Order: sequence, then structure tokens, then C-alpha cells
Amino acid sequence: MSPVRGPSARRYAILLAVQTLCAAVVLFNIHASFRLLIENIGTPHLSTRLSIVQLLLAAALGQACYWYRLHRVALPPIRRNLPIGHLLAFASRIGFIFGSALFSVYFLRHAPVVDLSTADLVWRGTLLLAILFALYCYTLELERLGAALQAPPSA
Repeated sequence: MSPVRGPSARRYAILLAVQTLCAAVVLFNIHASFRLLIENIGTPHLSTRLSIVQLLLAAALGQACYWYRLHRVALPPIRRNLPIGHLLAFASRIGFIFGSALFSVYFLRHAPVVDLSTADLVWRGTLLLAILFALYCYTLELERLGAALQAPPSA
């Protein structure tokens, strides 16, 4: 069962696709951080400029698409599809769990004492919160779509 087509449906699909790409970039960077952490347990890890730029751009673009969609593009009418709706709801929950694991990489990892300035701690904390908030907004979007696909038909 496919969603009803139209200009609003196309814009919604494009915005959701961009948000999905942004979330994939974030999750890819999280995976790379975990891999680096596991391969070098007990040593401090510095993020590369490329990964920081990717994370910042993905978070900013994902947020722009999310808020634009929320204010300007209505969720298009969608035909009921329980299995897809359940899969989207599951993906939203599991995606945020993986995103939240980012917290452990940056703050709860086992590494020797790292001397960071207050400004560096504030920068890292702000970046972390921005990324987690961007993932949270994306998971809300997936939950909305999943709920729409699971809604009983209107009589």
C-alpha cells in the first residue's frame, strides 16, 4: 500500500529522505567512534575534523528539514499498513537507542584522564546535545509516520 501522491506527499518524502540520510551520517560516525574505541581501549581519542563537520552538517540539515516539514508540510494522507507502521515505530526507537550510545562514547568511556579545557568540554557537550536532539526529532518523525500507517481507517 503506497501513500497518496501529490505535491505535499512528494515534499514530505523528500524531507524525510534527507532526514534519513542525515541520521545515517550520524549513526555511521557513531559506529566509527565505537570501532575506534574498541580497537584502542584505554587511550584518548580525538575526533577528526571531517567527522565533526559531517556531524554538524547532518544535525543542522536534519533539523532544518524537520522544522520546515513540521511547520510547512502536512503529513500526507496514508493508507493503513500495520507491518510497515510497526517497523517504522521500531526503527525510531532503536535508532534513538543507538544514537544515545553516543553519550557513552564521549562521556563514559574508559580512558586515562584527559585534560580538557572548560571551553572544550562546553563545545563537546553542546555538540553532543545538538546531535542527540537532531536524532530525537528524526525519531519523532518516524513515530508520526508509523502511527499514521497504523491508524484505523476512518469511517
